[in-house]
Amino acid sequence: MTKIKTTTKDISGAHKKYCRLVVTEDAPSVHRLVECKDGTLEYRLGAGKWKDMTPRGFIIFVRTIVQAAQSHQIEHLALQLSNTVFPKLAEHGDTWMMRTLAENLTIAAYEFTKYKTSTAKQKKLTEVLVCGSMSPKEKKAFTEGRTVGEYTNQARDIANTTGDDMTPSILGKTTQKLARGTGVKVTIFDHKKVKKDFPALWAVGKGADDLPCFILMEYYGAGKPTKGTKDKKKQPIALVGKGITYDSGGLNVKPAGAMHEMHLDMSGGAAVIASIVCAAKLGLKKNIVAVVPAAENSISDRSMRAGDIIGSHAGKTIEVIHTDAEGRLVLADGISYVTKYNPRVMLDVATLTGASLVALGQHASACMTKDAKLEAKLKELGEESGDYTWPLPLWDEYKAHLKSTRADIANMAPNFSRWGGCIEGGTFLSHFAPKDVPWAHIDMAPRMDAVPSDKLAKGATGEPVRLLVRFLEQY
Repeated sequence: MTKIKTTTKDISGAHKKYCRLVVTEDAPSVHRLVECKDGTLEYRLGAGKWKDMTPRGFIIFVRTIVQAAQSHQIEHLALQLSNTVFPKLAEHGDTWMMRTLAENLTIAAYEFTKYKTSTAKQKKLTEVLVCGSMSPKEKKAFTEGRTVGEYTNQARDIANTTGDDMTPSILGKTTQKLARGTGVKVTIFDHKKVKKDFPALWAVGKGADDLPCFILMEYYGAGKPTKGTKDKKKQPIALVGKGITYDSGGLNVKPAGAMHEMHLDMSGGAAVIASIVCAAKLGLKKNIVAVVPAAENSISDRSMRAGDIIGSHAGKTIEVIHTDAEGRLVLADGISYVTKYNPRVMLDVATLTGASLVALGQHASACMTKDAKLEAKLKELGEESGDYTWPLPLWDEYKAHLKSTRADIANMAPNFSRWGGCIEGGTFLSHFAPKDVPWAHIDMAPRMDAVPSDKLAKGATGEPVRLLVRFLEQY
């Protein structure tokens, strides 16, 4: 594990064991190690013209620093960065820069090695020393950024674990362990309670050996509200995360190659779990309730069938057109349940549709809401955090595609239309969202798995933990 440390000393005073980063205005492809006359090492890395550095560019540059140090087997790295070097970043403030620096150093240093057995002794980046004096606010921002980065990595650990080792019951225990000592209360509803009260979740998970569970997390940083209270500050923010620990597609089994990374299908749930615990760790004076309906979409003689009519926590009946449109079913029960907490705003997060990748590629999550202010806030915080979102419409016209002749609603278009699949998923969920509470659906399937341009380790990205934490802080 790489330690991220700070010192008030100038980088020129760093111990000789540290390789010192020197940022140049060369092209980003230009980098070299230089041994100085005094025996110290310098790593000279191009950042392009400093005046052109943008917030997006800075995020990737910080990650590039870590990747480059790792590739050169640098064990101890010292760096010193400031807004004065990159004038375009000045408008975002020193605290943004320090937090962003800490977050991205932490997530860029992440490696998932749980299943590695190699004993090869390759040098690792064991320490990054951030040099230079910081104001109290900057130091606080850096510490917060490191915490957010650590919990982003916790979400990645959970998501990267194989479906065999992260079943619904294990996810529940992992959540309890992560929340221990933070002030987050975790309640696990077992399969008996699920079968009774969460029919859609039960339908999805009943075919697996490890039966579904429902994870409830409560954090009352602003004080627990009393029944009937009108104090809006005590109304919780509600988060709902998809917890499909492995998705075979069910009886409508996925084609070859499309199932390989489906242990990542609970990335939304992992992000929600990590975000509420991170909020507690940061001591936020907010009330937050999070739920993760957890199930494995498996294949057996007990599995949900295409053509089944199932119930839901909200009481609506659902015609199952396709068993691989299962995420929206478990989320429907989660959204319906958490409404009882009278939240002031609700977000759900899910790797819901492959169609979102068709729409947006792999660089932003899709966001659907009818609340213009909420949409704008999520987009703004996405730019601030690096967990980008892009809006798609959630018009009533799309509801016609989900009409069922046999039930209240179908889980996808009965004519198997290939058009607007991402919007179709959001539209389905809108039937279960409360009408008088701002609600947004974040389809994070595009950000489930890191792409080379992210400058992150292959596997789960941990998104949108950074976005969710900022939302919990600022909403």
